[in-house]
Amino acid sequence: MLWLLPFALAHMLAVDPASPSSTPNVVALPTPQVLLAADNRRVRSTSPRMVALIAEGVKRSPTFAKLVIALHSTNVIVYVEPTFALPPDLAGRLLFSTIAGGQRYLRIQVRATVQGDQLISLIGHELRHAMEVADDASVTDEGALAKLYRRIGDGIGGVHTYDTEAARVTGRAIRNELVG
Repeated sequence: MLWLLPFALAHMLAVDPASPSSTPNVVALPTPQVLLAADNRRVRSTSPRMVALIAEGVKRSPTFAKLVIALHSTNVIVYVEPTFALPPDLAGRLLFSTIAGGQRYLRIQVRATVQGDQLISLIGHELRHAMEVADDASVTDEGALAKLYRRIGDGIGGVHTYDTEAARVTGRAIRNELVG
């Protein structure tokens, strides 16, 4: 083994790290499946059904998977929860929970009666909203969340009820990937 040392040393001295012909250090990004299982995962749920649907979304939709990867590089942690307590005109919503330890915690609530691919695309739609929050460091409480959506969103009725074109496009893209 010692006979390899001169060759390795000669190679290290001969290669200029700033040279474009040098091989760059390539860091492989974790897969979304790995991110969902990590202790520091950003998309979480206490509901086994939601965990399974999130994993299925990552597996079947590149758009959904990209959202999970993108959220992993933020200071936003999102909990996805099914609920029967949404207003009748909403299938899902994003709520600000708290900020602790430099992390902003959000809750996504989705109507518990929505099923399958429709629910996966709905979760993806709401994850896009979570990215909108992640992209705006000023969102640190419910008031700042409302202010963000008054600025970037479209009022769709009700108090503090907004949507964005980006989230609508994301939901449609995910739905198309799931059926295609």
